[in-house]
Amino acid sequence: MAKRHQFHATLAWDAATGGSNQSYTSYSRNHVVAFPGKPDLAMSSHPAFRGDPARHDPEDLLVASLSSCHFLWYIHLCAQAGILIERYNDEAEGTMVEDAKTGGRFER
Repeated sequence: MAKRHQFHATLAWDAATGGSNQSYTSYSRNHVVAFPGKPDLAMSSHPAFRGDPARHDPEDLLVASLSSCHFLWYIHLCAQAGILIERYNDEAEGTMVEDAKTGGRFER
C-alpha cells in the first residue's frame, strides 16, 4: 500500500500593510508563509520583480528544494550501501528566462 504524505503551507498578505494592488507598482510583494509547527518564512518576489532582496523568493526556494532533495536522496543511498559521508556541499543554481511571450520559466 502506498504511503501518502500531506504538506501544508498558509500564505498571508494584507493590503492594509502591503498597499493596494491597483497597479503593478503600487503593492508590496512581501508576504509570510506559515507551516504548522515550524517558523514562519518571510518572503517576497525576486528583486527583478519589485521584491525585497532581504527576503527569500519562490525561485530561491525552488533551487534550495531541489538541492536539498538531491542531498537527502544521495546520503540515503550511501547509508544503504555502507558508504560513510564526512562532508557534503552543493552549489546549486537555476537559470530563469523571462520573455514577453511565455512569461518566466526555468531553463536549467
